[in-house]
Amino acid sequence: MSFSRRVFLKQSAAVAGALALPGKIHGHEQKKIARPVLDPSTLAKYVDALPIPPIARSSEKKPVPGHSSLRVPYFRLPIREFACQVHRDLKPTRVWGLGTSSPGPTFETRGGEGLLVEWANELPSAHFLPIDRKIHGAEGDTPDVRAVIHLHGAKVPPEGDGYPENWYVPGKSATYFYPNEQEAAMLWYHDHAGDQSAECVCGSAGSFFDPR
Repeated sequence: MSFSRRVFLKQSAAVAGALALPGKIHGHEQKKIARPVLDPSTLAKYVDALPIPPIARSSEKKPVPGHSSLRVPYFRLPIREFACQVHRDLKPTRVWGLGTSSPGPTFETRGGEGLLVEWANELPSAHFLPIDRKIHGAEGDTPDVRAVIHLHGAKVPPEGDGYPENWYVPGKSATYFYPNEQEAAMLWYHDHAGDQSAECVCGSAGSFFDPR
């Protein structure tokens, strides 16, 4: 059976229209997409200075796990909720991020000089956004709020990778050792919790910077 171009376009439009309407399609509830509260085109452009994250500061030196004679700088960075003003003409908005800034603090490092970072989950136990329980890994038996931090592009031991299934809940923390043996570069860290990266820590990105 062949179709003319006009018939094809008409049927395509009908299908697109059906997908946009509420109802059941293939057994799934369809909902109207809510209009955004804010029209971004109404905001003035280029009126805010580029945010410069603060530099993370080590509080002490601690031994590397498995190598008690090797002591390296130790950092503790909380994952928490705070308010952030994302535009001059907007009120501060709620953000889940690291420290008190979005983007998160920058770690200034030197090649071959390792460091320990404790990523502490201090988020609320209840999520303020809806969670899609149909996504694999976010089923009903998983906590609403969980996090784990991954340093993108770093050479790290497996136990410090921050892989998606290694998440932990509020009140818990994970301390990772970063040998810092990769080539000089600006790396970035981010939340990596399985199937909740977009919902859990929206302002979590930050960087490790080797200025060699």
